[in-house]
Amino acid sequence: MPVARYICHPKFERYRMKQHVVLIALSVFVSVGSLRAQGLSIKSAEFSLSVGHTSFTNKPFTVGAPQSVTPIHGGMQMGSGTMYEARVNFYSRKRIGSEFLYGYQYSGVNFSRSTATAGTFSVPLQVHSLMLNILYYPLGEANSSWRPFVTIGGGAVIYRPSTGGQAAAKDPLQGNFDTFFETSRGSGTAGVGVKHPITKSIGFRADGGVVLTKVPTFGLPESSASQNATVLPVGGVVRSVRASAGVIFYLGR
Repeated sequence: MPVARYICHPKFERYRMKQHVVLIALSVFVSVGSLRAQGLSIKSAEFSLSVGHTSFTNKPFTVGAPQSVTPIHGGMQMGSGTMYEARVNFYSRKRIGSEFLYGYQYSGVNFSRSTATAGTFSVPLQVHSLMLNILYYPLGEANSSWRPFVTIGGGAVIYRPSTGGQAAAKDPLQGNFDTFFETSRGSGTAGVGVKHPITKSIGFRADGGVVLTKVPTFGLPESSASQNATVLPVGGVVRSVRASAGVIFYLGR
C-alpha cells in the first residue's frame, strides 16, 4: 500500500486520535497532581454547562495540474452554529486553575466551486472538542463577586461526518470524492472569561476565545501525481472563534 494512502487510512486516523486522548489524559493527571501540591481540595470543584456560538474561517483552494489543465477555484467552509460545552474545573488557592472541557457542535462543511460549473456541496458534520485548559485569575479572590480570568490550553478536535454525509460525498452523482471520513486534529486555544457566583451552589460563567487546528482534509490528499486522484489542496490552520455563557455548579460547597 503506498505511503500516501496509508496516512489517509481510517485506521491511521483512529490511531492518531487515541494518541491525542492519551496525551490529554496524561496532562490531566500531571495538572491535578500539581494542583494538589498547591493545596487543591474537592471544595474547589466546579461543573459548568454552557451554550454558545462558533464561527469558522473559510479556506480557499485551487485545483491545478495534473488533475485539471484549467485551474479550478473553490473554497471549504466549516459551518458556523450553536455549540454546547461541559467543563470540570478545579482551581488552587492561588491564582492558577485547571479544567477539562468537552464541546459538541452539529453543523456541516461546505465545498464550493467558483469557476467552470459553479456549485456547492455540503456534508453534515459533528465537531467534538476535548481540551485541557489552564486558567489564570489576575484579579479578585475565590469568593469575589466577579472573577475575570485568562485561559490557555490545548487538546484535540474531531471532525466527524454523518453516515449519510459520507455516502453522499463518495457518490459519483454528488460529491464524487474517492474517500471521506473522520479527521482528528491537535488543537490550541486561548481566551478570556468571567465567573460570577449567584448563590452558594450556583454561579454564572461567560467565555470567549479562539481555537486553532490544522485544516481537516477528511482523508483526501492535498496533492497527487495521479490525474484521476481527488485532491483537497487546503493547508495551514483553520480558526474558530467561540463565545458561550452558562451555569456553574459548585460541587464542594
